[in-house]
Amino acid sequence: MKRFSLFILIGLFFCLTAFNPEQQKTQLLFKIERSKDANQIFYTVNTDEAGNLDSNPITIFWIKKTKKNRIEPLTWIQKKYAYGLKYLQCDNKCALFQFVSYDKANFILKKTDQEYKVYTKMNDRVLEVERIYVHIDGGTFWVPNITQVELFAQDLKTGEAVVESIQP
Repeated sequence: MKRFSLFILIGLFFCLTAFNPEQQKTQLLFKIERSKDANQIFYTVNTDEAGNLDSNPITIFWIKKTKKNRIEPLTWIQKKYAYGLKYLQCDNKCALFQFVSYDKANFILKKTDQEYKVYTKMNDRVLEVERIYVHIDGGTFWVPNITQVELFAQDLKTGEAVVESIQP
């Protein structure tokens, strides 16, 4: 009976300390959520020992909520056609990039104070990106019907929370 209780306590400990990317050593930049399911795509910054950007400045991975919070890398197809990034300029201080699936907006990763953040400019406002929500209404694997994308951010000038709607 004591052995069984010990296993329960160990299991409870691991459940309570399950992976939470926002509390990990790597810094979360933003995440993408989708209407399709509860799975999320996380974007974290890669730095060297001195705090400068790595040659691959952003790591992208899934948290599969539908599979008990399992962490998985993007597939080659997801990197190449959907959630991957195309770097336009990159050095150890900042990185200018676009999503491979949407080249109408540029994003910049740069350090402010002690943290790296991602910014974009929309409707004459500079926004700090917090998360992105993709509305998917059917379609196929290769051609999903994306009806809307919402960018949740903070306006740098006013400090106001902003939701920008993008029609693909």
